[in-house]
Amino acid sequence: MKKVALVTGAAKRTGKVLAEYLCKNGYETAVHFNLSSECATETIEGINAAGGSAISIQADLRDSRSIEALVSSVYDHFGQLDLLINNASVFWQDHFPSFSVEHLDEAWEVNCRAPIMLTRAFYLQAKAVGMSGVVINIVDQKVKQNFHRDHFTYTVGKTALGNLTTMLAISASPVLRVNAIFPGLMLPSDDQTEADFRHASQLSNPLHRVAGPRDVAAAVLLLTSPAYNGTDFVVDAGQNLVRVSEDVLYRHRAPG
Repeated sequence: MKKVALVTGAAKRTGKVLAEYLCKNGYETAVHFNLSSECATETIEGINAAGGSAISIQADLRDSRSIEALVSSVYDHFGQLDLLINNASVFWQDHFPSFSVEHLDEAWEVNCRAPIMLTRAFYLQAKAVGMSGVVINIVDQKVKQNFHRDHFTYTVGKTALGNLTTMLAISASPVLRVNAIFPGLMLPSDDQTEADFRHASQLSNPLHRVAGPRDVAAAVLLLTSPAYNGTDFVVDAGQNLVRVSEDVLYRHRAPG
């Protein structure tokens, strides 16, 4: 049976791995991007060359009309949508009280408002054609009571999104099932070097390894089951068990 997924922010990094994994597991996939057109082209070419089926669609998630057009484009091309993964986010190093209003507004628009608007557009389209589907929001383990002062505006948006799982699951039923994944450190970020990342991977959680993008992708497939609705799923190798006062990006730097 045909299955179609839309992954936001899927041109590179974690979103790319999610798109590739889904295509290897029977999904035709829409790869969303905003500015990373070359990366999106490389991603879909790689998927299609490996025997999968993917297209890329540009949309600015700060614009509600662009969001509606994104979901409509998926239906126009594939005729259906079964899985929406709200993966895209914006991220800066900033703090309270020195953050900029511009960053706060953009973090709200991309990290929280866009997933809500995408879920609504998906709901309306699916209901109109008599189908159902799944939404999975990619959040952050820090929202599970592991807050610190770093990346303030990013975290504000993710905190709002992370606390919406139950409300959205109730509101969108029975048309959509809504779940959330809370990952930890997965890939080098900000000014981390590869050596910093390896060092942090060893020290940031009890297992001394990260739960990477493929682990998150496997969790996505699990949460598409009809057994899950309103589920918050922490996938971080236990990073959330280690309370910190600053981000592990800065807490664990490679010696020297």
